[in-house]
Amino acid sequence: MAQRSLSVSISMPMEMDEEIQAEAQKHDMQYSEYVRHLIRQALDSPFDEPDAVLCKDENSSVERDAGAA
Repeated sequence: MAQRSLSVSISMPMEMDEEIQAEAQKHDMQYSEYVRHLIRQALDSPFDEPDAVLCKDENSSVERDAGAA
């Protein structure tokens, strides 16, 4: 069965949009893919945590409070 999707419009400061674009590109992700990743990794997100980890410290520990948005 094909996964359903929809488009969502939100308002944000231009600087935030630019930072999201830059971070998505840095991680070789599409803009919407990166935003979905951020939503899933939020500490209080009702969604399953993504398998990919984009931020690690020098000890390879995942930094949960770091992010672009």
